[in-house]
Amino acid sequence: MSDISVAMEPKRPVVKRSADDRMLGVMAAFAVTWGLLCLIMFALSLMADPETMAKQYTAEQLAYVIATPAWVMFAKAMTAIGVLCGAVYLLLRKQSAYTWFMIALFGTLLTMLDSILRHGYETMGGMMSGVNIGMVIVCIFLFWASHSAFQEGQLSPE
Repeated sequence: MSDISVAMEPKRPVVKRSADDRMLGVMAAFAVTWGLLCLIMFALSLMADPETMAKQYTAEQLAYVIATPAWVMFAKAMTAIGVLCGAVYLLLRKQSAYTWFMIALFGTLLTMLDSILRHGYETMGGMMSGVNIGMVIVCIFLFWASHSAFQEGQLSPE
């Protein structure tokens, strides 16, 4: 009886994935992880109270963090949401991943501009420099990779 039921089931086509397609999946998984990390860090920065921050920063650093303009917070939100949305669209193999990664890159560059204008690198030290440079590198890479994937036909237009 089981031989008959196995013979009657339709055979599923075997889909072979190329190495490029698998790498795009790995990159999308990395981007989702990175996006979630960015969103968590942004949310934690919004929820931090001055007493807790006073334990971690010097008085000058605390004044710098508290005086962060609203447009910079918006730019940080653009980065976090842009990376996460771009990553999800990359996972879904959609062209709009490119647009979301462009938004994230723009937000990161605005954040760096603020750090330069308010002398944040001198105030906060090397950690801020490393984080900002790392964000720019990752955003440029994801922006470039999503654009390349679309040019190669791996991403579908909406």
